[in-house]
Amino acid sequence: MINFFRKIRQNLLSEGKTGKYLKYAIGEIVLVVIGILIALQINNWNEQRKIENSEIEILKSLETELKHNLVELKEINNRHKKGFDDGIYLLNLFGTNISNISEFKLDSLVSNVLSGYSFEAKDGYVKSLISSNKIDYIQNSELKSYISSFESMIIDANQEDGFIRRLLNERFWPATDGKINCLNGLATTGTYEEFPKGTYSSDYEWFFSNREMEDLFANILAWRKENVVDEQLFIDKMERMIQIINNELKEK
Repeated sequence: MINFFRKIRQNLLSEGKTGKYLKYAIGEIVLVVIGILIALQINNWNEQRKIENSEIEILKSLETELKHNLVELKEINNRHKKGFDDGIYLLNLFGTNISNISEFKLDSLVSNVLSGYSFEAKDGYVKSLISSNKIDYIQNSELKSYISSFESMIIDANQEDGFIRRLLNERFWPATDGKINCLNGLATTGTYEEFPKGTYSSDYEWFFSNREMEDLFANILAWRKENVVDEQLFIDKMERMIQIINNELKEK
């Protein structure tokens, strides 16, 4: 093709047709430029398509990880909500006559309130997106912002659970040893069937008339409420992320 154009130019020069030669030369340059622009456009289109395909795969993998975390956190949050509601019921028993309430019911309620369920997020894919800079393939700025702050969301959702555990381990259990039977409480959950029955009955008359226990129990419930609220906020954010992903995939 190059030789063909060269022969045309040579013929025009040899025939003395300078004007036509110049016009032809300009036309040839225009054709070359157009060809280059078309090639660049095709290359850009191919690259953009690769990025879009990569983004689709990223969004699908991210959605899978988020849905797994969402199911687990919702289950934990529901248990914590139930524990909080049971705790409010028990909190209202302080300073009252509890003789008409069965020991089994009190064991069950106390055990439920004091049971903690830690949320261990699966965030390996999110971390890999950030560390590999593949997060830049994601076009939606809101979603990118959520991904960038995902680790801090996990910390916010879990931090109150740590405060509750410290209150239990450092203050509640040492103060109630020999008075609130842990074995009998565990037996009501159905999870520890291999454990024996406790050898003594819990002294709930002492517990619900004790000022220190009232304050400590209220403190534990206050942290549990914060725990439930922060877990729900994280749930809302993950649901929003999944909604964005679904919208983005529909447009691809």
